[in-house]
Amino acid sequence: MSTPIQRILGEMTRSPGVVAVFIVSKEGFIIEKASTGTLTIDEDAFAAMLTTVYGATTQLGEELQIGKPETTTLEYPGHYILVHDLGENLLAILADKSRAVLGRLRYELRKQAPRISGAL
Repeated sequence: MSTPIQRILGEMTRSPGVVAVFIVSKEGFIIEKASTGTLTIDEDAFAAMLTTVYGATTQLGEELQIGKPETTTLEYPGHYILVHDLGENLLAILADKSRAVLGRLRYELRKQAPRISGAL
């Protein structure tokens, strides 16, 4: 039997190009995840580095006096990583750039974030 969060993350992995979706604590621990299994990664290292990236973007916003980041988008040659602040946790989408549409990923992230926050 799956939990509401597992169902939401599973729905998100059905979006074109999405490889994996993670909910990560701001301490760097995976709370929940869903994956298509098309990319092999060290998930614990990914979660730990994700919090480092979030911390750096938060510091940048503070330094520039523009606030906290809502969504951070990282673009690599073959993949996107989108990180969204859920309050106490982070929501991250890892997507294959050749099959994903960035605008669609951002839309899905913002649409599902309140549902995930409510289910946590």
